[in-house]
Amino acid sequence: MSYRVGKFVAMLLVAVVLSVPAYAQTLDVYSIMPESFAVPFFEAFEEATGIKINFVRHSAGEVLARLIAEKNNPRVSMVFGGPADTFAAAISEGVLEPYVPNGVEAIPAMYRQPEGYFTGIALNPIVFLTNREFLEENNMKAPSSWYDLLDPAYRNGLQMADARTSGTGFNRIASIVLALGGEDEAFDYMAKLHENVQVYTKSGGGGTVPVATRQATSGVFFLVDSIETASRGYDVVISFPKEGSVVSVESMALVKNGPNQDLAKKFMDWMVTPEAQSLYAKNGIGFLPVHPEAEVSELVNLEGANFFDLDLEWAGEHRQRLIEKWVDEIVGF
Repeated sequence: MSYRVGKFVAMLLVAVVLSVPAYAQTLDVYSIMPESFAVPFFEAFEEATGIKINFVRHSAGEVLARLIAEKNNPRVSMVFGGPADTFAAAISEGVLEPYVPNGVEAIPAMYRQPEGYFTGIALNPIVFLTNREFLEENNMKAPSSWYDLLDPAYRNGLQMADARTSGTGFNRIASIVLALGGEDEAFDYMAKLHENVQVYTKSGGGGTVPVATRQATSGVFFLVDSIETASRGYDVVISFPKEGSVVSVESMALVKNGPNQDLAKKFMDWMVTPEAQSLYAKNGIGFLPVHPEAEVSELVNLEGANFFDLDLEWAGEHRQRLIEKWVDEIVGF
């Protein structure tokens, strides 16, 4: 190779290297948080750091199943969003690795796993969502008790999440157990509630639009999905059971032996800052931030709410058993 040709090739290689965008560093993520909520955070992080995030969105149950199946060859570095009870179950499966983000001490201790296996990023309570036209036609008020959903007017009209695939479904079961004072009372109630259920949806928010469009009448969902539906102009009513409901801690975690863990740690450090936490409010997302200095969306109205903080140790221990019991005794298939 001549000197000139060699020099040209060298210059060409330099040009190629310089033309590679900064986000050539890529972080692979499983997101339990729906795309419309997750994307603003991924885009803001890429803008701030140049690190691109490739993500696949699955429901909580699906992500847990994938992590277990891929345990010996992890495909992602991090899990973003989803109820903390899913992460508690993942710890026992040995698929998470502890990491304590820089600055996490600003987040209340109750919203993070003590050893760093997962960190809370938002709060999301279980609520009722009901079609207003249905209420008016039947001269009814929005449900304010778990027992209101047993009204015959709701027969074949309720939609809510399938606990086998959705974290929303398990948090509904946990809410009922805590609200009604015990497991026996809760399962007696759920057997009666099942008679009014039209369908159990694969994803947690899957029933909100059917409720909004009168394909269904009411249902049990997370607050953030209900707020998103209302903010899109649908005439729906958000209400709270007076007996109480669970507040889920949306979380993030490092996948054990996942690729590019250093990039995942950078994201987790960024996600606990008040600037990142304020993106919920700035993007009209109805999560409650866990950072006390972050902005709170004006869309969030908790009047009449009565919430339980879910014991994550209890949830991790009993999650699978309660789901299987719900399938055997309530769903029947």
